[in-house]
Amino acid sequence: MIPASGLRLRLLAGFCLLGAIGAVVAGAFALQAGRHLGADYSALAGDIVRAQEDTAELRLELDGLIDHAHHAWHMDRITSLVERIPERIRTIREGLARSEINAADYAPMLAELTQAEGLYRRLASTLDTLPPSVGDDVRQLNRLGHELEGSLAWTYSRLLQEVHQAAADQQRLMAWLSLAVILLVILVLLVAAALMLALVRIHRQWLSLRQLSVTDELTQLANRRQLWEVAQRYLELNQRDGGELSLLLIDLDHFKQINDRYGHPAGDAVLQAVAAELTRVARESDLVARLGGEEFAVLMPNTGTEGGRRLGERLREATSDLTLSGEAREHRLTISLGLATTLAGREALAQLYSRADRCLYRAKQNGRNRLEINAQP
Repeated sequence: MIPASGLRLRLLAGFCLLGAIGAVVAGAFALQAGRHLGADYSALAGDIVRAQEDTAELRLELDGLIDHAHHAWHMDRITSLVERIPERIRTIREGLARSEINAADYAPMLAELTQAEGLYRRLASTLDTLPPSVGDDVRQLNRLGHELEGSLAWTYSRLLQEVHQAAADQQRLMAWLSLAVILLVILVLLVAAALMLALVRIHRQWLSLRQLSVTDELTQLANRRQLWEVAQRYLELNQRDGGELSLLLIDLDHFKQINDRYGHPAGDAVLQAVAAELTRVARESDLVARLGGEEFAVLMPNTGTEGGRRLGERLREATSDLTLSGEAREHRLTISLGLATTLAGREALAQLYSRADRCLYRAKQNGRNRLEINAQP
């Protein structure tokens, strides 16, 4: 049986562990989501910026080609830049598809990219058919190149704006989502705390009911059920480890006369006084119980016959010297006792109790106010 304090400590430890796990989960979610989101948009923005750099360089090379129409270096650079255009467009399309940007927001830019791809094919065809001596034909190449560059520059600029705006919107959304996750974790912890408090209260109530079920209401001693449970545990320990167990049964002599002469309230007061005296004289290791009516018992672990006899005699003498209160103060109270001892769990509890009960009966038959012993089965 777990005491209430032990249960509270376990629940508190569990609550702290749950809180730590919740905090780690919330923090990991916010961190990883932010990193993932930032990485996606950073990569897409980087692809667009590199594409913009290519278009800017293409404009410079086209302008340089006008001034140096026969310069093969400019032609090689223009050809290399033109060949990059479809790869850049494909990379940007893939990045947009992976991003969280609404497709409707960048649909016009995709249409512009599609149109630019048409211009690219015309420009690539012109480059393929351009004769070694370009002459005036370079003007057509320059016009197509500038048209392509202008279209791509506008499209890339708009795309980059959309990416930055989408990244800002997603960052705000992730901040709200992270806050929602944290609030959800807090809510879960509050619910868990409420459940833990409910469990503590239920456990405390269970312990109270348990205590009531094993306690005699009048004398607050252990009752027959508790005596039986504790004795059974001691017998099992004795069977495993060896040792002696003694049981002392006690009955108040002529108790019916007290009830008949002074009334039941006076009889209850006498029972309470006897219970207090038995508890005072018994050892801390002994269990004092009320079995019902005017019958009591003392369970003595690790106690042999001689030890049980000495305690029984002290109990008998203390009871004889007990001064009663109220109307029963003139009554001289005596008790009869029966003692039985078992070694190393040689017999069941019922047998031990039966022998002690026979000793108690013999004590009453032999004149009361005495102790009878039956040490062995």
